[in-house]
Parts: sequence; C-alpha cells; structure tokens
Amino acid sequence: MRRSLAVLALLTAGAPALAAGEYDRALRVDVAVLQGDARLLADPATPAIRRTGLQARIASILGTLDMTARARNNHNPSTQIPLPAVAALRADFRQGRPERFLRSATSLAAALPLDTTYFIPLVPTPQRARTGEDLYRTLCIGCHQYTDPHAANPAPNLFDMAHSTPATEFVARMLGGVHGVPRTTLKNPFSDEEIAGLMVYFAAGHP
Repeated sequence: MRRSLAVLALLTAGAPALAAGEYDRALRVDVAVLQGDARLLADPATPAIRRTGLQARIASILGTLDMTARARNNHNPSTQIPLPAVAALRADFRQGRPERFLRSATSLAAALPLDTTYFIPLVPTPQRARTGEDLYRTLCIGCHQYTDPHAANPAPNLFDMAHSTPATEFVARMLGGVHGVPRTTLKNPFSDEEIAGLMVYFAAGHP
C-alpha cells in the first residue's frame, strides 16, 4: 500500500509520527508515481482494462494527496507546498482529459522533484545483488514472477519495469511501498539500501 496511506493511518491512529523529511519524501513519491500513471493513462497503446486500473489507482492517490501535503507542510513550516496545485491536479483528472492531466502531473513533479541521489547512479555490488535476490525470492516472486495481462492493476514484472520505466519513476515506485505479504502490508518496510539491492538485482536482468 502506498506510503501516503501509511501516513493517514499514523495520523488517525495516534501512532508515532514520521520524521519531517519522511513526510516530504512521501509527498514527492506520490507525485512521481502520479506522473508515471498519468503517462500510461495518456498512452493510446495502454489497454482499456489497464486504463480502468490506472484510473482507480490515480483516484486513490489523489484522495489522500491533500492530507499528505498538509502533513508535509505542518512538519516543514519553513517551506510550504501550495495546496491549490494539488487541488488543480485533482480537478484536471476529474475532467477526464488524460493529456491535460499528464501536463499538470508533470508540472507538479517538476516543482516537487524526488531526491534520487542514493539510487541514481545505481552502484552495483555483489552484496547488493545478493540482498536483492534474497528479498525478491522471499517476498516478491509469488506475485511478480508472472503478470496477468487481463488484470486491471497487475503485479508487474519487475525486471521488465527496471528497464522500461524512467529511472526516477522506478525509484518512486520502489519507495512507494509494496503489499501482499504481512511484512509489507501497511508501508514500505525496506531501507534505502535494501531497495538499492533490489534495483541492482532487477537491473541485472532475468535470473
């Protein structure tokens, strides 16, 4: 589940708050993923069933983006993210014009760039490759080994995604959290180094 939902759960349940930098990263991750989804939605080659899934996922992210932005602003009072930009993005999506929504999402992503310096350039090491392989075979392979072409939101082949997705977007999707097993249900449990290991493993190609 996306990190913004984890933020929502933490705020409503009274659990310990994230660090201020984590709220900022959560917002930037969501915006980068939105831009990627908007790109796919605007692509004429995207199948109709996939468009349905993308629209549902985009609506879900937009449903909590205001809360994520407000939490980020509350914890970073010296630099404020303009909330009207978030509202405008939602309005463009509701108008059902994918090209306009893509332009708006791209503009917001440019204003809120995700810091990818830990991951780009990606430094492959044997230890990272081993870490990535262990995590993939333990937690990921069950859902991601085979992709259902008839699913609205299929679990993607991560090796293919590593080579076909823009680098910043791929980092954002890795940081945004995964789900499917108890360890990864609410928020992304992986450290940046573990994610780097997964990325090294995926970038190496199919095992």
